[in-house]
Amino acid sequence: MTFDEVYERFRRPVWRLARRLTGSEEDARDATQEIFLRVWRGLDGFRGEAKLSTWVFQIAWNYLRLHHRRAGRRPPLVAVSDDEALVVERAPDPGPDPERHATAADLLDRVEDAIDRLPEQFRVILWLRDGEGRSYEEVAEVLAIPIGTVRSRLSRARQALKQELEG
Repeated sequence: MTFDEVYERFRRPVWRLARRLTGSEEDARDATQEIFLRVWRGLDGFRGEAKLSTWVFQIAWNYLRLHHRRAGRRPPLVAVSDDEALVVERAPDPGPDPERHATAADLLDRVEDAIDRLPEQFRVILWLRDGEGRSYEEVAEVLAIPIGTVRSRLSRARQALKQELEG
């Protein structure tokens, strides 16, 4: 696979991850450029031992984690737009009814705020599994943790999100 094919296939999901973790479009653009520079440099060495998507997300996650440690800040997990938001993907279409639309928008705001209050490890695992639809195996590979840890952490993340929303 050529770099152009990899870039076209993964540029939007990588940008969404960077946007959610940086909280800034400008920082997300910069991070995405750096991530794909690393992908380009490593593409010849990619042996196919893992799925290509897993490999690309590992590079993205490692870069973003290092970037935030250096910046000394806790990155927010935010929705980029309604069609990319975790909750909107699962919410029924509010249709033309303004009251339903306002209720859905309020729910989205509440969920985004609740997710932002979660620890980074929960926010990222929710994004990879529920937001991007990655398998448990892919999440385990990207985060370099055992699959059992993925399952338990995802369960704890969902429970913590539920408690944040109820509280």
